[in-house]
Formats: sequence, structure tokens, C-alpha cells
Amino acid sequence: VSLFRQLRILVGTCFASIGALFWSMVLLIVLQIGFALAICQALQLFILDTQADFETRMEMHSYYGSFAKALYTMFEITFSGSWPVRVRPVIEKVDAWYSVPFLAYVTFVVFAVIKIVTALFLKETLTSAANDADMVMEDARRTAQDYHYKLQELFRLADDDGDGNLSREEFVETMSLPSVQHYLRTLDMSIQDCRPLFDILDDGDGLITIAEFVKGLSQIKGQARAVDIVILQRENAKLLAECHHIRKDIDRIQRTLPRMLRSVASGLSAASGESETLFTA
Repeated sequence: VSLFRQLRILVGTCFASIGALFWSMVLLIVLQIGFALAICQALQLFILDTQADFETRMEMHSYYGSFAKALYTMFEITFSGSWPVRVRPVIEKVDAWYSVPFLAYVTFVVFAVIKIVTALFLKETLTSAANDADMVMEDARRTAQDYHYKLQELFRLADDDGDGNLSREEFVETMSLPSVQHYLRTLDMSIQDCRPLFDILDDGDGLITIAEFVKGLSQIKGQARAVDIVILQRENAKLLAECHHIRKDIDRIQRTLPRMLRSVASGLSAASGESETLFTA
């Protein structure tokens, strides 16, 4: 399946670009028809002029003698890139003033409109590729794999004794190096103080394994995500609710404790009086 993924994206892009292709061709055909009508009508006087050079008249007739010929010539000028071959004879052999409309057409249509249409198709291609779920997942997997590989290389650099664990001294010493700080910035991480980070990555045994190192740094990479902030807000809300319940229980105990103590004291006094009466009797 992965072998034909690029082909599937290409075919999907072609189908997604049908609408853009249709309207682009409509615009270009309208422009070509308008200019073909104008240039065909303008050159008819020269083509029908018996005083002009016969070979030149035949050449102009072969390119612009009818609307169909003029439209096909404009199609060649627009898409084939051979506009100098079709335009220069008109300017040099008929009239130099024809350079004005031809240069305007070449500048506006051949240069500007064609570039805009090309950019539109490029945008459709990138959008189609970006919306492909399989490609997005594959790119994310490759990015994560490459990121983990770089973190593993950094861990091996920091592990001086090669025991597969980082002590606090090894971690702080390596992470404080300017070259390592620069390398971390290329990985979209900025670490100002290494000692608190060691406590975050450590699971409590005083050593950081390569798995703890890679997993911990992967989690703190980049900026905080919106989902992380929402999770923290909910956890804080739960803690605040629990603290509120604890505070209410403490207030209730504080209100009832004096009464309970008085009841206990009264009970002890009564029991003491009864004991004295029994002993006296």
C-alpha cells in the first residue's frame, strides 16, 4: 500500500483540481478568443493589400488569416513558449506598432495569468497532500523516530562511563555545555536550569535511563499544547474541589469539637461522682 501512496495522492490531486482546471481554462480561452478576434481583424487589411509583399501576406494568412487560425496561433503563443516565432514576423514585416498589443498579451497572460494558474495547482497539490491522513501519520511517525534517535545520541554523549544511566552530575555537566544547549534549540527545546529538569526526568532512584531521558524530553518539547493546558485546568479544578470539601469538614469539626469535648467532660464528671458514691457506700 505504501508503494502506491504517492500515486494515490497524485490521482486524488488531479480529481480535486478538476474545478480549478475548468475555470482556469475558461479564463484563458476567453482571453485567447478576445485577442484572436482583435489581431485577426487588424491584420485583414494587410493580408488583402495587393501592394504588400506576397510571401509576407501568405505568412500572415497562415497564422492569422481566419479566426480559427488566429485562435490556434494564440494557443501556441500562450502554452508552447514559442511566442517570439509567431510575434516577431508581425512586428518586423507588418508594423512595429503591433508590438504594443502583443507585449501586453504576453506580459499579462503568458507571464502573469499562467503563473497564477500554476500556483493554484501547486496549492491544490499541497492541500491534498496535507489532508491525506496516511501521509500525515507517516510524516509524524518519521519525525518522532528521527527525534528519538537524536535524543538517544545525546544520551550516549552525556553518559561518560557508558553504564546506560545518567547521574545528576553527568546530566548537569553535559546539559550545561553551550554546544548541547545549541543542539537542544535545534530540537525546539530551551533548557535554562538543568537541576530541576533532572528531578522531573528521574523516577526517584537518582539515575536517568535512556528510556526516561527520551520520554521525558519528548514530553517537554516545544510549547505547551492546548490539550495539556485543559488537562491541567481540570486537574486543578479537581484539587480545588477536594480542598474545599476538606475545608468544610475541618470547619464542621471545629464547630462540633467543643460540644463533644463538653459532653465527654460531663460524662467523665458524672462517672467520677457515681464512683465516689459507690466507694462511700
